[in-house]
Amino acid sequence: PVERTVPTFATEGLEQVSGETLGSGSILRLMLGESIQEMTLSLYVTGFTLTPCLPRGRTIARAWSPFSLVEKCQVKAMQDSAQWAVFKLTVFRREGMDLSYYFACTGSDAHKERDMWVGLIADAIGHVTVSLFPDVPITVAPLAGKARTSTRIMAGYLLQGGSADKVALLYGELHAYSGGISRMVLYKDHWCEQEVRSIAIADSSSISTRKGSYCTVFGVDQHRFCARTREEKELWLRAVSNVKVKLMFEAPEPTPGEIAVFRAAVGE
Repeated sequence: PVERTVPTFATEGLEQVSGETLGSGSILRLMLGESIQEMTLSLYVTGFTLTPCLPRGRTIARAWSPFSLVEKCQVKAMQDSAQWAVFKLTVFRREGMDLSYYFACTGSDAHKERDMWVGLIADAIGHVTVSLFPDVPITVAPLAGKARTSTRIMAGYLLQGGSADKVALLYGELHAYSGGISRMVLYKDHWCEQEVRSIAIADSSSISTRKGSYCTVFGVDQHRFCARTREEKELWLRAVSNVKVKLMFEAPEPTPGEIAVFRAAVGE
C-alpha cells in the first residue's frame, strides 16, 4: 500500500487572525484572583482577538481550536449580580495546560449579550471543526476483503489531541469486545490499511466528556478526541459506553447476530 501521512493542524496562538469579522464589542475579561479588565473582543472566521481598552497592554490573538468548551457560568450572590452574565471559553491541551478565558457582560441586557457571544463563538468553532473533516460519514459496515474490520461496531473520522497545540486527523474504529476487552483502532484513513495505534477499552476504562453550550470533545482514559459535531460525539459516547457496560457485566462473546444489533443501535 502507498504510505499515507496523517494530517495535522496547529491551534496555538497567532500574531494575527484573518477572515471575515463575525462580531466585535466591549466586554469584561475576568482573570481569577487577579483583575477585571475591559477589553474589545473581536471574533473572526479563523480565531479571535482580545485588545485592552486602555493604551497599555498587548493584544491577544488565538486561532479557534476544535478542542474547546463554551459554557455559561453562574455568578455568586453579589450586589447587582442580576446584571452580570458570565461565560467561559476553555481550550483543552494534551499537556494538561488548559487555557481558560472568563468573560462577563453587564447591564440590563447582560444575559442577552452573553447568549449572543456564546452563540457566535460556538458557531465559529463548529465551522472550523467541520472544515477539518473529509466528507466521509460515520459507518457501521465492515470493509469488504478486510478481515480486521469484521468486528467493527462503528467507524468514522476523529481529531486526536497532540503535543504543542497540534491535532491529528485519524480514522477511528470501535470493535466489539472479545476476551474481556474491546479495542478502538486508529488508522491513517478510511481505507484502514495503515494502523496508527490501538486503544484498549476495559471495564475500568474512563469515558469522559464535558457539558456546555458547545463541546464536541470526549475522552477514553488519557486519550482525548474531538468529533465532527455534537451529534457525532453523542454517537461515539453511546457506542463506547455500551461496550464498557457489556464488559462490566462480563457479557459472553457476541455472536455475529448480536454485533449486527450493536451496529443497528448506533443509527437509532
